[in-house]
Amino acid sequence: MIKKLFLIIISICVLLIIGFYIITKGKGTYKISEGIGYSKTMEESKERGVFVKELGYKIIPDSIYLNENISFFIEKGFRYGKYSAKETLPLRETDDYIYQLRIERDTAKVFKGPYWSSGSEYSRFHVLGDTLKIDIVIRKPPYDSIYKVGELLLFNKK
Repeated sequence: MIKKLFLIIISICVLLIIGFYIITKGKGTYKISEGIGYSKTMEESKERGVFVKELGYKIIPDSIYLNENISFFIEKGFRYGKYSAKETLPLRETDDYIYQLRIERDTAKVFKGPYWSSGSEYSRFHVLGDTLKIDIVIRKPPYDSIYKVGELLLFNKK
């Protein structure tokens, strides 16, 4: 009798866990909780209504190249919905930026070769200027020192 009752309780608990998993679509107790959001593509940014503009670019020196299918764009800052990353909420008064730079890409690396940008400080900003300048850097042995080797200039696309 006690064994049957125990098995019934265990079965109910398992069914509740499976039901909770199905209802939350596998996210369990994960909650977006109105976190700062960003769009992965220009199309997503346009669908959210936060797209500002696509940017053109120039690399100095011209011997450094971007990988294929890289696009830069600006979008307004926003927050995800309380329980859904698909929902778009406005920023709060306490948020410290208005715009964010986004890179649409098919690859993890932006540049061809050993280059990378040191532009994380430019990813969010208050004022939308004419040109954004992002340093292009490289690491060199023996101590993995970082050296600036160029600049990525982002500007209004014409």
